[in-house]
Amino acid sequence: MKGNREKLEENALNAVQVGGLKSISFRTMAEEIGIKSSSVHYHFPDKSDLARTLIERYSEEFFRALKDISNKRWKLRSKIKAFIEIFESVAEANKLCLCGMLAAEVEQLDQSNRALLSEYFIDTEKWIVQLLNEHPDEIISDISPTALARSLLSGLEGALLLDRVVGDRQRLKAQKELYMSYFS
Repeated sequence: MKGNREKLEENALNAVQVGGLKSISFRTMAEEIGIKSSSVHYHFPDKSDLARTLIERYSEEFFRALKDISNKRWKLRSKIKAFIEIFESVAEANKLCLCGMLAAEVEQLDQSNRALLSEYFIDTEKWIVQLLNEHPDEIISDISPTALARSLLSGLEGALLLDRVVGDRQRLKAQKELYMSYFS
């Protein structure tokens, strides 16, 4: 059985992925799980504490998925496809990547949360670069692994945002098609 803190985290994670940090109200969070708003403040004294928890939780789950991909004995193309599918599953749930959403609201974050967010993106790029460096013979491009990693991540994050505005998944589909053409 889930405790109040876990329920609050799950509800907040969903709410932020859909509407951003600005859409969160501690009172609404409390009502949704049937507790007093003072209980929310017990677990998360303010939004920066909540944001930190959400970034850490999301990052942990995300990097666990990346580790699972890394451990597969797949060709690079299959690993990149699995990476892209993480973003596709977020889109299918009508959400945005939590860290992508918070990047759009970075001015609302304190310095420590900005640092956590930056770490998430830098570590994701490093993971992609490492993956590319492990499979150099499977890359059909003269673009450096670092540039490919940055382009892939920013392209996927941007595609999620734009597809949400337009109401389809064509940009995410285009990103997948583009990047699949870079790997044998």
